[in-house]
Amino acid sequence: MKNYTVNIKITPLKAVNDPRGTQVMNGLENLGYSNLNNVSVGKYIVISIKAQNKEECENMIKKACEDFLSNPLIEEYSLEINES
Repeated sequence: MKNYTVNIKITPLKAVNDPRGTQVMNGLENLGYSNLNNVSVGKYIVISIKAQNKEECENMIKKACEDFLSNPLIEEYSLEINES
């Protein structure tokens, strides 16, 4: 089995209201950052995992994202998989 490190970025869907992003944007604007167009706040997760190959690793992590790590109704995710 090979060792993999998976970086998972989970962000709100563009069509979904992002209250945390709005709060951060308002705070930054109050500090003088006036040229902001949008702020999105999400999650960044790093997982170390053993798998036979990259495809198996990707399938396991996608299942974990869809079953537990993200809410597919309001969030999307992207993966970066590296052999470690």
